[in-house]
Amino acid sequence: MDAIETGEYNRIALGPNAPLYAFYAERILESTGISEGVCLDVGCGGGYLGMAMAAITELDFIFLDQCEAMLGHLERNLAGQGLGGRSVILQAQVQAIPLPAGSVDLVISRGSVPFWEELPRAFTELYRILRPGGRAYIGGGLGPATMRAQVEAALRLEEPRWSKKDRGRRTPGEYEEALRTAGIPGATVSRSEIGTWIEFGKE
Repeated sequence: MDAIETGEYNRIALGPNAPLYAFYAERILESTGISEGVCLDVGCGGGYLGMAMAAITELDFIFLDQCEAMLGHLERNLAGQGLGGRSVILQAQVQAIPLPAGSVDLVISRGSVPFWEELPRAFTELYRILRPGGRAYIGGGLGPATMRAQVEAALRLEEPRWSKKDRGRRTPGEYEEALRTAGIPGATVSRSEIGTWIEFGKE
């Protein structure tokens, strides 16, 4: 995305889409039970899911994205939320994460996995960096039906051009095949009204 598009995306994420990140943060906390340690927000953009998690946990955060322009927005967003002291920013690809093995307690991501290349390699990297007992919760969606309707109505009103953008699509079967290829044990892929979500952990 160019500078104009990243600015529009940041405004949308902090505006019409903000309820989505709060909703999914609560779901992640409920599902994983992880509220302390180190959390990696992969394909973080401006850090929206991680910031929502920071509001309800004691986690420290690593924010990773390959887009320099989005990381500029991230830095400003974190400063605005007073989260600089709990955060590290990395510019990198998910297929080559510059972190040691077993260094992260929780991996999260919303909305970026449909665009990842080399999915098996990406999943292998995420599994590598998890500590024993760590969990990954990644996927995408627009929340339950009532929330989705509200968000889409606000988006059409404020940014009609973005309401028509292709958000990227992959089937659950594609994720399952990539997880098998990566040899990730116990991984699940669920598809429901709140989106498609991938979960796995390390024993």
